[in-house]
Parts: sequence; structure tokens; C-alpha cells
Amino acid sequence: MNLDIDLIVVSYNSGSVLEPFLRSIPDFVNVIVADNGSSDNSVAVAAAAGAEVVEIGENVGYGSACNVGAAASDGAFLLFVNPDIRFEPGAIEALVSAAASYPDAAFNPRFYSGTRRRFRRWSRLLPASDFWHGSPPDYDCEVPVLHGACIFIRRKHFKQVGGFDQNIFLFHEDDDLSLRLRQAGVELRLAAASIIDHAEGGSSARSPQSGRIKGEAMGRSLVYVMNKHHMRLDLPAERHRSWLKLMAPHVLFSNVRRSKLLGFLRGLNAGSMDNAGGHS
Repeated sequence: MNLDIDLIVVSYNSGSVLEPFLRSIPDFVNVIVADNGSSDNSVAVAAAAGAEVVEIGENVGYGSACNVGAAASDGAFLLFVNPDIRFEPGAIEALVSAAASYPDAAFNPRFYSGTRRRFRRWSRLLPASDFWHGSPPDYDCEVPVLHGACIFIRRKHFKQVGGFDQNIFLFHEDDDLSLRLRQAGVELRLAAASIIDHAEGGSSARSPQSGRIKGEAMGRSLVYVMNKHHMRLDLPAERHRSWLKLMAPHVLFSNVRRSKLLGFLRGLNAGSMDNAGGHS
């Protein structure tokens, strides 16, 4: 079965989740692992599974690594995924079937985390009128925004909008891509027959250091995307909410959560300085 699909997965010290992830991918899919300078066994695990490995040599961020993986391939379809997901049988075939029915759309599968359904109802980049109201859908339909953990898209649409914004290191790159796709006339849709399991946050090992890096990237990216799309961001209110969250026991007594929130505050400050200085 040749469906001309290039699956792009970004690894960064993801060796512990890569092997079961790669086992869940059907043989007809071309797999490209874009490695962001891992110091663990990610590259060896990917190579042993027969995946094509693109060693970037440094951590350039999620979207930039996705762009590198896409540039190293030429399939008509691109499937961008996190390494902490597992495809249920028939999931990728269902995405292809949905794309055949809706040729001007990009797709998410149905996400589960164990038995719990996950669904993105809104984005900071969208007006409240565009938010999803009600229960998560179990039928094919348009959705407000794509969840970046698994995006199925035609290469021509990805190229049409210029791929992922390389100024975004991590977080909000899927919101930004979704908004640009919508503006280009590409529908965002749920392919309900496609089901995956997503062990959220498992793409790389958790530590206070990784929490700080992720938090800072989240804060910086938030300022950047809001400014890029000409949306108001109340920085004093964001800082106030973050300091209140720091006082919560489940944050105060967790080194990882505390480091991530403090990193977020640093990212907000750094992003606001970049914005004030006219940097992109």
C-alpha cells in the first residue's frame, strides 16, 4: 500500500517513547525522525526501527524541526506527530479517507489520553465566537484550531502558507499554523474515524530544567503570536495570574511545575522586550 505519506516526528531526548511510537506506524508510511540534538539514544532507536533520521545537531525548536523534516521528503501528504502518541489500527488510513472527501482541508484525529477524550475547543488567536461549545464531537466536522500533536495536511497546503513559523521555538506554533491555513481558505477538520492515544507531555523527560525551558518558550511564544496577529495581550494580568498559580500547593511543592511557571514569567518578560525592540 503506497499512499505517498511522509510522517515527520521531532525527537529531543525522546528515546523512552520512540520505540513504541514507531511500532504503531503502518509499514506503508515513510517515517522521518528530525532529531533536535538529543543526548540520549533517540537517534539509535529511530535508526534501529528503520526510520530515516535527520540529525539537526541542535535544538532548533519544534516547528523549525518539522520544516527540516518536511524539506527532506517529497510525499504528497505530510503527517506531523509527537513521539508520545500511539496510532490505533486504521488511524492513518482514516486520515487519508477524510482527505479524499475534503481535498481543501487539514485534519486532526480523535485524541485520547487513556480513556479520557482530548479536544481543542479554542485558541488565544481566535475570537470567542469561534470557540467550540458543547461536547467533543465524534463525527467529521470543522474544528476551531488544530492540535499540533498530530496534523495531517497536503504538502501543497503546507507550502502555500510557508510551513511552521520558525520564529516560534515551542508552543502556539499549531495555533499560528491553523490561523494561517484558515486565512488561506484551508478548512480545519476532525477525521473522527482516526483515533490515537496521546501520553501528553511525554515527548521528552521531565525535569526542573526541561520545565524551565518549556515555560520560557511558552511565555515568549505567547507574546510573539499575539503581536504577530495584532491581538492585545494584557501582560500585567498574565503575570498576576502566574504569581497566583505559584502559590498553589501542587505548584509550590513541585520542582518541575514551579520551574515551568517561573520560566513562563521569564518568557513573558523576554518576549515583551523583543516586541518593544522590534524583534521578530
